[in-house]
Amino acid sequence: MMKVSAKNWGLIGFVLLCSLVLLTGCGQPAGEKDSSDQVAGQTTEKESTDQAGENVSDFFNKVQIGQTKAEVDAALGVTPTSPVEGAFDYVDENGNGVTVIFMERSLGDGSPKVALSKKLIGTEKYIIAATDDQRITEEQAEKIIEGMTYDEVKSILGQDGIVVSEAEGAGGAITTERYWIKPGLASMLSVTFAGPGGSDLSTFILNF
Repeated sequence: MMKVSAKNWGLIGFVLLCSLVLLTGCGQPAGEKDSSDQVAGQTTEKESTDQAGENVSDFFNKVQIGQTKAEVDAALGVTPTSPVEGAFDYVDENGNGVTVIFMERSLGDGSPKVALSKKLIGTEKYIIAATDDQRITEEQAEKIIEGMTYDEVKSILGQDGIVVSEAEGAGGAITTERYWIKPGLASMLSVTFAGPGGSDLSTFILNF
């Protein structure tokens, strides 16, 4: 297990996310709002953030490890693109998406190709819109160490985190990567877990 401070990644993400913030902020009306308008605006922003996270996860969760491509196609209802052989990008009309990799579980045995890996597409809008109560602190992030169970991590961070990838490895073991958002742009904690259910153990931590 390795803990990484990815400053270069953070810089790249910062530039990209700043561009998105500028674009999304162009349509805001000028002038002052009274207190009732401000409260209404805050409520709308919170609801919008929750909805963004739900939509991203809902589309991603329609794909199950072990499904055939025909089953994934039917579940998602969109036509995928294939940037590389064996990998397919599915994106809905709202920009929520998932990359799915199909392979034989045992190479060369003639078994059908199934989804052995899926990666979330479209987390940017959720990260940008996240409110303070949906973020963790740097102090919380520093407490997460190798070998903690998912339940232990959640008890420290106070949130489930958003699942961004799942993959099946040797012997059918599933690894799951989750993001927790920190203050600032492109700043988050990524923890990869291996094992079934609540007994998942943290095996890789990326804090940037």
